[in-house]
Amino acid sequence: MQQMPSPYRVEPSRPTGDERDRHAFAAPAISTAVTLAGGFVFGWLAIMTFVVCGSSCDSDPAGSVIFTACTWSLVAPVMLLLISWLLPWRRRYSGARLGFAILAPLSLGAIYVLFNVWLALT
Repeated sequence: MQQMPSPYRVEPSRPTGDERDRHAFAAPAISTAVTLAGGFVFGWLAIMTFVVCGSSCDSDPAGSVIFTACTWSLVAPVMLLLISWLLPWRRRYSGARLGFAILAPLSLGAIYVLFNVWLALT
């Protein structure tokens, strides 16, 4: 059976990579919630480590270096979240947006592991 040409010359809609992604906010929003919760837990554990350590941590300069380095390393998850939010909300960027959104909480977990390893080595 042969298809009849449309008298109105309307082309069928085909999805392209330049269409707006209606669900573009989902991955960054979930990642932001998980990263914020993990960041608060990580910060609380880092502060409590030095509270429990007591006066021996105050005299140890390595403890303050560890705490400062871990505080500044929290910039990485924040930057990954910003990138996932600021990418254009088009379908072609959905993979990159999802990747950056997944890397933000994972980088926070890596920072926590490095904090504990560094603390154990000192």
